[in-house]
Amino acid sequence: SPFIRNLVEFKAHQPSANLGKDPAMDRSSFIGTIIPSTIAVATISSLPNPTNAIEFVPASPFFSGTYQDALEIMHAQRIAVDNIANVIQDGKIEEAGFKVIQLNAQTRTAGKIILDYYQQQISGRGDNIILLRFLSCQKKFVVLLDLCDECGDALQNTLKGKLGATAAAQIKSSKVVDETKSAYDDFLMDVKTLEKELEVLRGM
Repeated sequence: SPFIRNLVEFKAHQPSANLGKDPAMDRSSFIGTIIPSTIAVATISSLPNPTNAIEFVPASPFFSGTYQDALEIMHAQRIAVDNIANVIQDGKIEEAGFKVIQLNAQTRTAGKIILDYYQQQISGRGDNIILLRFLSCQKKFVVLLDLCDECGDALQNTLKGKLGATAAAQIKSSKVVDETKSAYDDFLMDVKTLEKELEVLRGM
């Protein structure tokens, strides 16, 4: 199918995910470098250019891998989910599928960095409340990843005609995207709460 062909092409041309090549690069420079990278990938894959390129980029070799970088990318991907919902409503299923592939890759990379950061922060502190909050973040991240995968599956099935008529398939896909929005909000809220609780603990 066109979606599977584009998925293969996307993976074949995806930039290396090696992190930390240039730790001195600030986030504004990083953002400036990833926009042309996205356009290049979209051109090679013969896919429509994403509406907001910065929201839909594969892992960049210039990404320094810091907690703040990862958090900014997670917030950008939350906005990207809204964009994906609009693309589905416009009937551009193949474009939505491409964006979900990049959403999935970005979410996995950035979310893991965030969780690794907090695991280091709480290690040895012996605070049960902080530990429970961290475990909640982990669980919500797993739910989020499952829903990102489900989004991709729903869009593939739509392209293959497995979800029935196009209008009905769009509704089913949109429902999964709405659930993904909620999962993103739940995860980011827990991350924000965990950071506040850690700030209190650091000040004690």
